[in-house]
Amino acid sequence: MKDKFYVTDCEGPLSVNDNAYEISDYFIPEGGEFFSILSNYDDMLVEKNTEGYLAGSTLKLILPFFKAYDLTEKDLIQFSEDNINMVDGAYSMISHVQKIMPFYIVSTSYNQYIKALCDKTGFKYENTYSTQLELDKYDLNNDEQESLLSIRENILFDYSFDNINHYFTDVISKMKINELINSVTPVGGIGKRNAILDIIEKNEYEPYNLMYTGDSITDCEALEYAKENNGISISFNGNIHSINSSSISITSTNNLILALIAEIFNNKGTEGVYDFIKSYNEDSLETILGYSENNEITKELLVNKASIDIVTEENTEKLNEKSKIIRNKVRGQKIGNLG
Repeated sequence: MKDKFYVTDCEGPLSVNDNAYEISDYFIPEGGEFFSILSNYDDMLVEKNTEGYLAGSTLKLILPFFKAYDLTEKDLIQFSEDNINMVDGAYSMISHVQKIMPFYIVSTSYNQYIKALCDKTGFKYENTYSTQLELDKYDLNNDEQESLLSIRENILFDYSFDNINHYFTDVISKMKINELINSVTPVGGIGKRNAILDIIEKNEYEPYNLMYTGDSITDCEALEYAKENNGISISFNGNIHSINSSSISITSTNNLILALIAEIFNNKGTEGVYDFIKSYNEDSLETILGYSENNEITKELLVNKASIDIVTEENTEKLNEKSKIIRNKVRGQKIGNLG
């Protein structure tokens, strides 16, 4: 099939949330700081190329501590439903793209959050991939609960790699609750690329017809796959990891620019997108008026001018500094600094 198709990460390109961080911050004492420490540990394991380790595994590592503070799936669902915050333009962006081309979410987020987001935005849940979690299926005994509460305090005091690694490798791995950790496979890193391959196989798409947007270390393999296959690979308000893996970097407080680029890609292919970017950077006003056929999108893009850059080996650090400003403005510094 010659159909173009669009796959996107959720948290970052679509929503402002980091759902797992926010759950931790709400239900666990000093939970935001604790989650950030585990996230940094997760990033280091990825950067060390730890065999068999999946990017985004912070969502596994935090789970015993969810149980230690008596969280249930009902808590996760209710919190997710009550705390969905979308990037400006995202509701219209989702509606527009779903009308013009096949559109998928591939997210490291828990399935409870993705289901709540789909219910709120009208995104087709059957077109999503996410981290499947059955929190209530696993019990935590009193001894392990007390140990985990003590471990949380210790890690907050000493958040060195060796100390955290000791607890997960030598202590938690020997607990019964470790079965919960082992039950979860995060859809991050290679997991996102595998999801794309599944989409391609099920729908007989061609890899060069893929447009992918992401913003973090969990998106690298997916972004690189799109780039290597001459599709469209976009880091949207991304960190240095996603920028290094992309061919295009976009910074904007409004994501309707992605709807326009999806439309251009759908109609004119990869070359058409690069023609648009070249023209846009010469005269953004005239280019938007010339390319955008949707009045609502046109108005928003004229008011909220996006910055669009082609990524090269020489400009990644400059693009990262530019992206940091908008990333922190849109998502807040605490979430923006997560890997």
